[in-house]
Amino acid sequence: MTGPAEHAEARQRLAAFLRGETGERLFRQPTGHPSSPTGFCFCDRGVLAMVWFCLKAGLLQLLLQLPFAGPKLWFLRRLGARIGRNVHLAPRAWIDPTFPELITIEDGVFVGMDARLLTHEYRIDEFRAGRIVLRRGCFVGGFAILACGVEVGEGATVAAGAVVGRDVPPGCTAIGNPARIVARGAAAEITVPEPPEAKA
Repeated sequence: MTGPAEHAEARQRLAAFLRGETGERLFRQPTGHPSSPTGFCFCDRGVLAMVWFCLKAGLLQLLLQLPFAGPKLWFLRRLGARIGRNVHLAPRAWIDPTFPELITIEDGVFVGMDARLLTHEYRIDEFRAGRIVLRRGCFVGGFAILACGVEVGEGATVAAGAVVGRDVPPGCTAIGNPARIVARGAAAEITVPEPPEAKA
């Protein structure tokens, strides 16, 4: 796939995927080597698209450095991410600024310091974009990497430094690089505390 017509058709399919019209969790498109124009990089789209991406990405990365979650979550929601209540993103947790609208974080989720949530990737002959879903009460340890298209189940744990390229079932733990799944036995009841203002 190298011509402008093929790039335009693939970008239309990607746009439908980003709007949620395909019902899929992972978008895949064969491409040439990523050192050549693929049609998916913001740098292939013109000056205004490049400026908007750099502003959005720069502000997001600045906010993600903060020790408190409020401004980060507010901005991610404005960018289209679906984020529940009582979510904590530790300082320097990194959210891919390319497609933040592909992120879903349910209630009571913790994402550790320097964890990485990737919503896209280039391979040597393929472009991928995918939804990341963090289900209720799950825990993502520091320095973990979640590839695009991954769902972490309710009450599951991603160990520190794990590199996760497949789903983590509810109540299980993903450890290592590449991550392997370890069952924790019967999943315990997940209790997500109410925010202080909701208790009154």
